[in-house]
Amino acid sequence: MAPRRFDGEGLRRARRRTELSQRQVAKGLGLSSHVPVARWEMGQRFPPAEKMVRLAAILGVAVDELFPREGPCDLVDLRSDAGYTQKAAADEVEGLTKYILGDAEGGRRRLKPHLIEPLSRLYGVDPDALEAAEDRSFGVAVPPPAPRKPPRLAEKLNELVRKAFRDDPTPDVLADAVNAKTGTRLTAAQVEALLTGISAEDVFTGRTVEVALAGLAAFFDVPQLALENSAGVELRVLSDLQHLAARHGIDLAARGGDGGVSPEMLAVLTDLLSRTPASREAK
Repeated sequence: MAPRRFDGEGLRRARRRTELSQRQVAKGLGLSSHVPVARWEMGQRFPPAEKMVRLAAILGVAVDELFPREGPCDLVDLRSDAGYTQKAAADEVEGLTKYILGDAEGGRRRLKPHLIEPLSRLYGVDPDALEAAEDRSFGVAVPPPAPRKPPRLAEKLNELVRKAFRDDPTPDVLADAVNAKTGTRLTAAQVEALLTGISAEDVFTGRTVEVALAGLAAFFDVPQLALENSAGVELRVLSDLQHLAARHGIDLAARGGDGGVSPEMLAVLTDLLSRTPASREAK
């Protein structure tokens, strides 16, 4: 089992940042008294595992940030992250009892096959993940899944092409279409190279990389950042935020060593979002 780490002082800081009282937090958790929250913050007690996700949500903090976990989940972890006690989970699945679930979580008796699918749906995971968690509850080593690689430019472009064209266009047809709409000067050979997996940096030189990506993004009506690698995107966004903060004469990050964006910066971003067409259309 990989239980979440708990830090009462960290919980206190997170609550104070939201300006919520202990009583308000307790009410959000369905507790009749603020005393349990006070004891958690003093480190005298740990919150029940099934309340940690809800507690983090009330405080506006990612649960993995407020209560980090080292290692993959077992059955207890999956249930707790879904916010269920053993009895509550058992009541939701036909044929499951608190005792059957307790035996599986304790590594004493495995779940019957017909319980895997409904329990995985209840926990919001796929059946394979539930069975892997069950293996961990029984002490069976489960290899971690291979890290998912971000999609390459070729994968992104091919997906955009499939959505934009009824028939699969040849590279010269696609190049002509992009050039006609955006004024770029892509060649069929360059388009073919991008679609087959050659990086934009290897196809173009200097600033023509950015010009080409801007033209492709404009043609497919997606942000240019969507076609760039994740590291480049993060650096550009951070640089733009730093510039924006400097222009407004405010701090980008919150003071006090707790991390996060400063309230002043959040106000600027909120104002910008409220003035974008997408934000207005969503209202």
